[in-house]
Amino acid sequence: MKRILSAVAACILAVSAFGQAKKPVIMVVPSDILCERIGCTVKYDNGGLQASYPDYEKAFKSSDELRTMISAVAEFMAQNGFPIQSLEQELKRLKNESVEMGLMTGKEEGGFIEETAIERLRRNAKADIILNLDYKVTKLGPRRQIEFNLQAVDAYTSKIISGNTGVSSAVSASTPITSILEESVLSFKDNFLSGLQRHFDDLFENGREITVTLMRYDTCPIDFETEYEINDYDVEFADIIEAWFADKCVQGRFTLDSKSANRMRFTQVRMPLYDVNPINGKEVAIDANGFVRSLVRMLKKEPYNLVVGVTPKGLGEVWITLGDK
Repeated sequence: MKRILSAVAACILAVSAFGQAKKPVIMVVPSDILCERIGCTVKYDNGGLQASYPDYEKAFKSSDELRTMISAVAEFMAQNGFPIQSLEQELKRLKNESVEMGLMTGKEEGGFIEETAIERLRRNAKADIILNLDYKVTKLGPRRQIEFNLQAVDAYTSKIISGNTGVSSAVSASTPITSILEESVLSFKDNFLSGLQRHFDDLFENGREITVTLMRYDTCPIDFETEYEINDYDVEFADIIEAWFADKCVQGRFTLDSKSANRMRFTQVRMPLYDVNPINGKEVAIDANGFVRSLVRMLKKEPYNLVVGVTPKGLGEVWITLGDK
């Protein structure tokens, strides 16, 4: 078991290259396939089609083996000083938080805490990197074998960073499950670690990848085809926005995925890991929401004078609305 944890920890040690940048928050999560296999999913009707999503709370209650494995990995990484988020504890926190908010009343007026559906959504558990855990034990007479899969996914882009499968040899049924897991992990750990290292190197050199969407309400006095005079040229508002991205993205790297009079969508936006705090002038680590702050400030000032709203959509996407919040 110790060698398993050492292998996972080595993946995370690569993050130290970021120095003072915001370190990725990592969460170990039972994979969708694993939850389906152990009967821990919630079924629902999706437009006439049967669909399901993982029931993590039920999974933790149903499998002590799963709880032990995930808790051990999370604890070891936390001991090495990296941001860690325990899925099980985060689910409990969110549940308790919702109950407490529902019971709170003001002392003076007796008011209740108000929360919109969007705000409730934003309180969901968040992580930068998801380690999808899956394993399957197969009985072979008096012996058993385990197939173990660990897949690292960038939560900002949903892209697979690294992933490999290991298979142990058939051993006695009395052999502890952690010992069998250790053998299967060691069979692929080098490739897994190198995949994570390439991802971290790419983030450090080229910035973090996010998506930014700008939309206008019908109350907005301008649209993206409105023209402004800049250096004796008539320039569309959309071109001004695009120039901002060219100036702020790492190495000017982004993709204008779509553009119309009412909407612009930028994908593969490479935001820097740092920005200058406008309040104290100090360099600070930023996230996607922090990246667009200077754009929002620009849109609120002359000559635009727009009402601007910002809605983070998970970790890797931000919606900016013009004309209302």
